[in-house]
Amino acid sequence: MAKDWWQKGKAFDLWSIPHFLFGILMAFLPSLTGISFLTALALTLILAMLWEIYEKFADIKETIENSLLDIILPVVAFTLTSYVLRLYTFRYDELLVVAIAIFIVYAFTNISGWLAYRRRHRDFFTP
Repeated sequence: MAKDWWQKGKAFDLWSIPHFLFGILMAFLPSLTGISFLTALALTLILAMLWEIYEKFADIKETIENSLLDIILPVVAFTLTSYVLRLYTFRYDELLVVAIAIFIVYAFTNISGWLAYRRRHRDFFTP
């Protein structure tokens, strides 16, 4: 039987990658859309918390450490990426290309993870 790399870990697991990438993507919002840094940071935190609440309602089992880390990782990624974006000067089109590339990796990791979850829980999407 093939190894399922997407098994939940106590704190870190492969799901940590899309959570981190989400924070990176959110850090691009001020430069790409003009919303404020604080608004983008607040959105990052709120959306990360709402996702963890959704997982509880969807009966997705995680440790407390994993849930907390899934909220902290996007904020850390947002902060680090924001620092880099303020430190260096990038043109809008460069930022857009990088953001799209990160989004593609983000989408791929999420789709891959959800497909693995479906394989483990075949009744997840059945009515």
